[in-house]
Amino acid sequence: MNPRLALLTILWSLGFHGASYATELPDCIRYTEDDRSVRLETVIRSFKMPSGQTVDLVSVVHIADLAYYQELNQRFGAYDSVLFELVGDPEWLTKSAPLTEAERELQSTTGAVSTLQLTAAKYLDLTFQLGAIDYRGKNMVHADYTAEEFEKMQRERGENAATLFVRAMKAQLNGDLDSSAADELGTFSLIRILMSKDSATEFKKALAKNFDQMESMTAAMEGSDGSVVLSGRNAVVTRKIGEVLANRKQRRIAVFYGGAHMPGIEMALTRDLKARSTGEEWLAAWTMPK
Repeated sequence: MNPRLALLTILWSLGFHGASYATELPDCIRYTEDDRSVRLETVIRSFKMPSGQTVDLVSVVHIADLAYYQELNQRFGAYDSVLFELVGDPEWLTKSAPLTEAERELQSTTGAVSTLQLTAAKYLDLTFQLGAIDYRGKNMVHADYTAEEFEKMQRERGENAATLFVRAMKAQLNGDLDSSAADELGTFSLIRILMSKDSATEFKKALAKNFDQMESMTAAMEGSDGSVVLSGRNAVVTRKIGEVLANRKQRRIAVFYGGAHMPGIEMALTRDLKARSTGEEWLAAWTMPK
């Protein structure tokens, strides 16, 4: 497989499903480094509604350091509601405790995307989100399609994984994708990484550099007409935000979604719900030694 398309496959599975070419979008995931470490960071961006209620957009990557998910678990207890993503029935999540270390080693999933996420997590010495986040709290609110709804929407639009990747391939051939970061995961670079003493860490560093370009790289999959995977699901969570905020007792809520969803959700908050940005905080999702 072409290295860039292989990269898109991996990133798609980690929660990066696209954005828009049309405007400059806010960063929700970034690569940063200092003298001691290299980090992949995600943002918590805060908004105040005209009613005085607050909404925090908690961007996430679906595999990360265990400490990152533990930090999020602690923060979620402070919210009246935490709206979370999951295509399917959330009951198995909301009734199960986070896995122990031994259970995570034996963790298995169903579905091609979940299997790819879990395999990547184990190779990169990271943790899979669904085994680490505690979804049992009464404030955890499912804000996504059921599996049946998702499949129905895709059928109606004639959309599937193949059509999305065709869009990406066309964009590549048209020169719409910046190859500078992806080139670090080309054939010879991958050979160098795999021959290094700590190939997992070196691969993580190269992969993290690509996340700064993730919005433009995966915008090709979204396309000008949108997709069920991104814009369709954003519409679901935006409706749910409105429903939750209609209860004025809900003073502080969080939206816990993959980082690529957040520009669209933020646009809906500020444009349609008249929210005002009040600040942001960055958390380290991956931390690697320099």
